[in-house]
Amino acid sequence: MRKLFLIILPIMLVFLLALNITVSTRQVVNYKLKVLKIPLYLKLLDFFDRDFNYKLLAKNILGGSKTDKERVMKLFAWAHENIRKTPAGFPITDNHVWNIIVRGYGESDQASDVFTTLCNYASIDAFFTWLDIGPLDHHYIPLSFVKIEGRWSVFDPRGGFYFMNKKNEFAGIDEIAKGDWSAVSLDGSGASGVFYAEYLKNLELIKNVGLTRANTQSPINRLRLEIKKLKFN
Repeated sequence: MRKLFLIILPIMLVFLLALNITVSTRQVVNYKLKVLKIPLYLKLLDFFDRDFNYKLLAKNILGGSKTDKERVMKLFAWAHENIRKTPAGFPITDNHVWNIIVRGYGESDQASDVFTTLCNYASIDAFFTWLDIGPLDHHYIPLSFVKIEGRWSVFDPRGGFYFMNKKNEFAGIDEIAKGDWSAVSLDGSGASGVFYAEYLKNLELIKNVGLTRANTQSPINRLRLEIKKLKFN
């Protein structure tokens, strides 16, 4: 027993020392990067705390939803209603997705960030990216891409619009590329097709998404991402 204790004790001491190593976390305020120093144990605690909160929030939003379509629409409506525009004069802050949810406001890309992260916690592949009008006018908007029944469909959480095909189903990006789509609003108002057309004409087919911010909020995928970083460094 004493020998076992003598073996375990130094391991525990090394582990405790390692947890107190100073690491960094990044925060962007009004588009200016701040690097904050915190102990490793606090960074780990915060990470797992956010993970548990994402799971609980997604579960509460989804209720008894049975299909991916139901789940996506509930998460979409929640993100649209609960992540409001940044109030005038308030700082634009970007660090963790959970902080956006707690604040209840953010920029248009942050609404997409919240929506796609919650989709991943509902076991639905999703991510967001920026689309621009074209080479002569670099005006960008963030749009969310969600994989429903094997096809990628497009959503705009901030605008509250999603896209349907002629069959009144979620339009896949292959259909959108062919012009088979119409914009549908959550509140039932008229479509804003003219606005979206300029962006959707540059839509490319999605092949391999890989690890994104939306799906690396969970411990397993974050570990995979860190291992991948080590391989390329």
